Amino acid sequence: MRVPRFYVPQPFAIGQEFTLPDTTFRHAVQVLRLGVGEPLILFNGEGGEYLAQISNVSKRSASVQIDNFSAIETESPVHLTLVQAVIKPDKMDFALQKAVELGVNTIQPLITQRSVVRIGKEQVDKKLQHWEGIVVAACEQSGRTRMPTVQTPLTLERWLETPFVGTRIILAPGDFPRINALPADLPTPIALLIGPEGGFTDAEVETCVQAGVMPVSLGPRILRAETASSAALALLQHRFGDL
Repeated sequence: MRVPRFYVPQPFAIGQEFTLPDTTFRHAVQVLRLGVGEPLILFNGEGGEYLAQISNVSKRSASVQIDNFSAIETESPVHLTLVQAVIKPDKMDFALQKAVELGVNTIQPLITQRSVVRIGKEQVDKKLQHWEGIVVAACEQSGRTRMPTVQTPLTLERWLETPFVGTRIILAPGDFPRINALPADLPTPIALLIGPEGGFTDAEVETCVQAGVMPVSLGPRILRAETASSAALALLQHRFGDL
């Protein structure tokens, strides 16, 4: 049976005993029905993971004891940023979940001309909290030990003005190089731009190219935004990472 993993953002020490946060308690005890003596894995997003066991359970809380530390690293050798145009909520959640599973380090939501979903200033914090929850759950499931960051949404123009050391690529229709044909010595980190449901406009693609962003293609078929991000990230990990 697989030992369940939980993200708890705090320092740990072997032999330490502490009370689980409420959300972790509800998942571990009320949902998974873990009891005293049962094992669980904790990680704080700073690398490695800790083997622990439930030491006490009450009606509204549970304590765990840290037994051991494993310096396991599951991060890819290539640092990837997904610059994802905001799409419909369920599709956005899917794209972020799969991006984390595929090893993305940073997620930059983007507002573009064809973005169907618009985020008002009063909604930003709520959206970020939701997306961060998606990232946490994906890390717990996929065995990652370092937590990707989710940035505040930016317009395409504002993002292009932000300094970036490495290579920026944009998925675009047309006769552009395929990802598996990119040079092996491509400067890293790599930022991957994915458009919204209707894709980037021709003007947006041209603006990106003029700003030094490299256009690439996934082939002759048109993919949905959430499919395109997963496919492109998998190809990038295969070409430059650890897939």
